[in-house]
Amino acid sequence: MENHTRFIHYFKTGVILPNHGVSEPSTLKTEANKPIQSWVRLILASPDKLDLPDVDIIPIKLFTLPQRKADIPDFAHYFLTQFCQEQNRPLLKLDQSELRRLISYDYPGNFTELAEILHRAVIMTPPGQGVISEQALWSVQSAKNAFRLDLLTHVPWLRRVLLSRWYPEGIWIVMMAFFVPVTIAGFIGPQGRDSSVTLNLFWAWWWPGYLFLFVFVGRIWCAVCPFMITAEWIRRFSLLLFPRQQLTWNTKWLNRWGAWILFGGFVAIYLWEKLWDLPHHAALSAWLLLAITAGAVIFSLIYERRLWCRYLCPIGGMNGMFAKLAMIELRSTQQVCGSQCSTFGCYKGSGATPVTFADALPTEGQATGGCPLYSHPAQLQDNRDCMLCMTCLKACPHRSVQLNLRFPTSDLLENHRGFWAEVALLLLMFGGVFMHHAQRILGCLGLHDVPLDADHLLTSTPIALVLLSIPAVLTYLTHAIARLLDPQQPTYLTVIYAYLPFTLAANLAHYIPAAVTEAGQILPVLARTLGFSGDNLPTLTWSSDVAAFLQGVTLLSALIFSIYPLLRITKRPLISNLPHLLLIAGLTVTSFWLII
Repeated sequence: MENHTRFIHYFKTGVILPNHGVSEPSTLKTEANKPIQSWVRLILASPDKLDLPDVDIIPIKLFTLPQRKADIPDFAHYFLTQFCQEQNRPLLKLDQSELRRLISYDYPGNFTELAEILHRAVIMTPPGQGVISEQALWSVQSAKNAFRLDLLTHVPWLRRVLLSRWYPEGIWIVMMAFFVPVTIAGFIGPQGRDSSVTLNLFWAWWWPGYLFLFVFVGRIWCAVCPFMITAEWIRRFSLLLFPRQQLTWNTKWLNRWGAWILFGGFVAIYLWEKLWDLPHHAALSAWLLLAITAGAVIFSLIYERRLWCRYLCPIGGMNGMFAKLAMIELRSTQQVCGSQCSTFGCYKGSGATPVTFADALPTEGQATGGCPLYSHPAQLQDNRDCMLCMTCLKACPHRSVQLNLRFPTSDLLENHRGFWAEVALLLLMFGGVFMHHAQRILGCLGLHDVPLDADHLLTSTPIALVLLSIPAVLTYLTHAIARLLDPQQPTYLTVIYAYLPFTLAANLAHYIPAAVTEAGQILPVLARTLGFSGDNLPTLTWSSDVAAFLQGVTLLSALIFSIYPLLRITKRPLISNLPHLLLIAGLTVTSFWLII
């Protein structure tokens, strides 16, 4: 308190009171204790606002360390130099992934915490090791990286593969080598399910295979999609012949209406599939592939990048929605992007960028045209608009990009933002399960003789639409009851995403019999497509009992993986979610009866 008084006295008068201060004026009589006139300016540092009444001061507010992310590499180097000198050891280095962790951390303890983290890291790093290990930075963990494992850091060869010129464009050649002849075979080859390679690959391989892979790799199909590859190659050729500036996207309009157009396209595909029996007509299935390809080509010739893939492709919309369940995500560290990047090559494109850190690969910092879907990895809220093409990884000179292994359904549990057009697509695909098994439902209602085909279009179309709308009606009424019992329940738009795992599982269960009993016959089917008998070629199939078992396991897993997101999304007690829990259980029983 005495020192506080003496400080204020000095600030007001410019006089220093030695030793005893103003409280004992008798001591001022000695020569040693005379007041000293001074014009020294004092700079006081404090984590809190200083209380200095009646003193004219000039406050200077300094930003905290979390607000100065660009300075963290320099501060880290300073502290490492200091602590290594104290320990009489060579200067330790931070690799780029660990520097990224330091930049992404929030530092509640400001500079002191950074110093303590690096001091501990120096002590923990064994002698003879020149780079600080990940284990030494155990306390540095961004909230956004909780329960995530960066595969690019822990599986070093994966980074080299994804940075190579073979990914994804090397796969494009292989994909087109299959897609072109298979599509042509649908038009000119046999039309039956047991003799058309088009039907076998599309309905017995692609549908069940990719629905199964959604949980693991998300929207990766879009990086090697033959529709997109065809459009991209034609676009590049057209720009070579006729150089021009392609149109930019009307993003505002597309964000509002694009997903609804996509939804309408999926409704048309479902009606076409059911009423014209596409799974058993090779030419019609080939026309479907050609129609989607035509949409991709037309929009790629007119607009820059891949507008069709992001906003209008029905398959892309389904992929983006189910990718939210995936165990893999591509993200980047916002703090690194904001503090160290000046080219934004991952988003808008740029030339080759020099890479300065020690362990850089020669393929990092590549010249790119920017993200094909116009997404910045640091701004991704979920997997919907990322197709894992790795353009951002190739362009980034700071190793900000992460390919994380995470808990399934994480996108739905962490500040998820839904929108009505996507919900409509979710419910439509759930309704597709009911439509696929329409005859069993109609038979249960005593309508065995009601036709559901293109020859009776006026009556069949309304019936198909009613079947497609069953999940929408059931879930909306259930949620209305839940809101009556508990008014604090979130909105329907929020809660309905808890049904996304069940939607995926129910669709997968529908296609499992084709995968189990038909996919393994690909060699005989290919032979018949080419005009041979194929009788002596090997097959790998299982019985319908195996298919039924796998269907049951799939549906029971959906029961578990729908209840957990439901409780996490609503954040309400178990009893408040009872209506939805009963509906999920009822849908599980219904799916067993309907599908198996």
